[in-house]
Amino acid sequence: MLVVGGAAGYWLYGDRFPSVLSRAASGAADKVTDVAVRTSERLDSQEGARIAEEEAARRQAARIARDSALGWVTIRTGNANGRSPATRTANPLAPLRRRNGPAYVSLSAADAAGVLAPLLQQLPPSAGSADVAFDRDQLLVRAAVAWRDFTGESAFGALLGQSLLGTDTLLLAGPVEPVRPGLAQLRIRDLRIGGLDVPPRAMSSLVEALRRHAAVAPVELDLTGLAADALPVPLPSIVSDARVVNGKLTLYRAVPAASSTPAK
Repeated sequence: MLVVGGAAGYWLYGDRFPSVLSRAASGAADKVTDVAVRTSERLDSQEGARIAEEEAARRQAARIARDSALGWVTIRTGNANGRSPATRTANPLAPLRRRNGPAYVSLSAADAAGVLAPLLQQLPPSAGSADVAFDRDQLLVRAAVAWRDFTGESAFGALLGQSLLGTDTLLLAGPVEPVRPGLAQLRIRDLRIGGLDVPPRAMSSLVEALRRHAAVAPVELDLTGLAADALPVPLPSIVSDARVVNGKLTLYRAVPAASSTPAK
């Protein structure tokens, strides 16, 4: 049984199986701790309550520390009320528009809100806001979404959505890659729903569902060349390329085509 289970795990997750197994083991350890705490509560209500509070505080502190290190920024997606995500007053792309401006700019998650707006508007309709962060060379996006966005609005889909706890956290992570001038893509390398890792073999179908059920359709683009496991990231005309580098979104200025000079 162990051999069969291991083989199935590697077939579903590939070389990511050890890390998935490690996360599952960590979650199991937390559950064992919870059981021990509850047992302690039954044996000694005062001591058990103290241990439970300490464990809850430890986990909360760890989550806060991870979030603080990544610098998560909450951005409205525009899905709940039809409005565009909020952006900062200063235009972070202004340097690229200057005649002698830099060849590229590197933006924090907060500064990149406007550029990421078309991507965030492709999240499921129930996602009224999203948390965005950059981790080394990856873009991280997480949002609370309703299962009905994936199961459909039919009676059976609604019943299935309710049976799956209604709402849970969707996490997308992956590099931003150029497709061609005017279009980049977020390659989904990690996709989790409620802490459950979606196997790579099932990822493309779920990404396709995200595209199909997007609350706001992306700007009309030719999506030729877009990978099956990617979401499109339309770029402003001044930007030719976008990548996440060293924990920031780096945008490269589009070089205008040289005008032809008539021969003398």
